[in-house]
Amino acid sequence: MSSLPPNFDPKRHTLGLLAGAGDLPRLVLQSARAAGVRVVCAGFRGAAGDDLPPLCDAFRRFRVGAVDAPAAFFRAHGVTHIMLEGQIRPSCIYTLWPDSTARRILSSLDRRNAHTIFGAVCRYAKEQGWQTLPSVSFLGEHISAAGHLAGPELSSPLMALAKKGMLLARGIADLDIGQSLILNSDCVLCVEGFKGTNECLQNAGASPDNPAMLCKVTKRAHDMRFDVPCIGPATIRHCIRASVKQIVIEADRTILLRREEVVRLCKEAGISLIAMHVPEMEASSFAPTFSAPVADDAAHAAALARALDSLGIGSSAVVCEGVVIAVEDAAGLPKCLRRARAYMRRIRFLRFVNWLCHLLLGRCSSPPRPMVLASARPLSPGETRLASRYGIRIVA
Repeated sequence: MSSLPPNFDPKRHTLGLLAGAGDLPRLVLQSARAAGVRVVCAGFRGAAGDDLPPLCDAFRRFRVGAVDAPAAFFRAHGVTHIMLEGQIRPSCIYTLWPDSTARRILSSLDRRNAHTIFGAVCRYAKEQGWQTLPSVSFLGEHISAAGHLAGPELSSPLMALAKKGMLLARGIADLDIGQSLILNSDCVLCVEGFKGTNECLQNAGASPDNPAMLCKVTKRAHDMRFDVPCIGPATIRHCIRASVKQIVIEADRTILLRREEVVRLCKEAGISLIAMHVPEMEASSFAPTFSAPVADDAAHAAALARALDSLGIGSSAVVCEGVVIAVEDAAGLPKCLRRARAYMRRIRFLRFVNWLCHLLLGRCSSPPRPMVLASARPLSPGETRLASRYGIRIVA
């Protein structure tokens, strides 16, 4: 059983859990209840699993974008501390239907992404007198310490590649692009973007004859109250299909789900799984300084493109309303543009309907903005035509 968070007294305090999809909400509930904690859970509709209500003292579902109703629910049940656990679809950034308090919170943000939105939610919780606990609270037994975890030991060349990959991944994370990248001895094959690690694996382009390595980290200033990296059986299965033979995760900052099953899958597939610390001294000089104006997609994309070019990963980035949709990697810019179009086509209709509904209700709302592309190198005529065909605006 994991230890209680500092200054948390189960006899005096009540935990309010904001629950999304995945295994994490269930694990937190099981560990908290085993420690004698009273838990009140607000589950997001379409995300929180049906296995959660029996584990809670009180449970209710709310739509993504609601703040007032879950806050009233927590107050009615005497919540003193809150946690944010589980996944929310990235497309919710563009399609959520906020209530009045959520609109006030969102209007204060220059850029909307997971970190800015959940950071604002944490500030609101503090205003309400609630303390937001790190999302690793009650999960000590699931946090990976440094060392070899499963599969074959890494050779010296592979260990050197792992260190390089972790440095590059830290640079990507610090740029708010994603937490993961896939590389081999030649280059970075794919960088995690808007859709997450699993889709990054699907797009890596590795093969049994040319296997790859997955590196997953947090950024240096990562807020441990939300969006902590996780590795579980689903990730291992995606790695098997993607011909990834080594997985390197950040020690002491990554949650390992269903450890026994993960170890078994790695052993069966011959995948090496290790946890290591990012060499911070090198990372501080390795990662580029990033100071893009957050409210301007054009400037944001241009600054990202320069930073990616300095890392030697790619030269171009696609941004939409402050969110990094895709970046260029070894697969080239055409594939980056196709990924960006595929991501946004899935929610194009929802974005339009969301804007139209706001307009009909008399709320101040701008129409959906197009994706913008910036590059640190001159684009070829073919790349320019492809971006135009996909409705992606090119900026200097």
